[in-house]
Amino acid sequence: MCKGEFESVRLFSEAIRIRSRESDLKPVYEGVNALMFQLVSCPNCLYTSFEDDFEKLTASEVEAVAKVSERVKQVKIDLTENKSVRDAALQYNIAAGMYVARRKLFRAAECFLKLAWLYRDADASDEERKALEHAKELFLKSYSEEDLTEERQIAALFYLGETSKRLGEKKEAVRWFSELFKRFGKSDSIYLKQARQEWQEVSFAG
Repeated sequence: MCKGEFESVRLFSEAIRIRSRESDLKPVYEGVNALMFQLVSCPNCLYTSFEDDFEKLTASEVEAVAKVSERVKQVKIDLTENKSVRDAALQYNIAAGMYVARRKLFRAAECFLKLAWLYRDADASDEERKALEHAKELFLKSYSEEDLTEERQIAALFYLGETSKRLGEKKEAVRWFSELFKRFGKSDSIYLKQARQEWQEVSFAG
């Protein structure tokens, strides 16, 4: 946004080792937690996004994002390899705000989802719940308002069901999983495979 150049910490791919995945497909990492290093932030203007979205902004996007930058420019964040969970959480919050400003709602929802995962790893259940609530709201807006690819539609429906389940909203969870099966039941997406298991669990529990 500010046209400045900077260096950013990046994980080597061989350093990322996934031991398993949880019911919402959250990775459980061995060693370094890759969630801490998925976002890139400019140390000058604090423009923040996922690395593969770090691209030239349109004039209207610059104007919208500048308003977010103005609100957070005094925030102190350690962007080195020594960053804390607090620093990474700030990055996810800032990125979500900037994605919303750019009308990229699916990406904003992903930020809050990964923020919830970060808090889960830190055993911060209250903060995790708040992040899940924001993620659910944005996945709904994205699904309703954005022109999503089929895979992103599937992901949005899956996470509407999964976040509802984790927030204790069983009927909502069943509703979204059922919508997923109705629309994309023939897909071989990993989200469909996981959703079938989650649907059985939440239906049985209900």
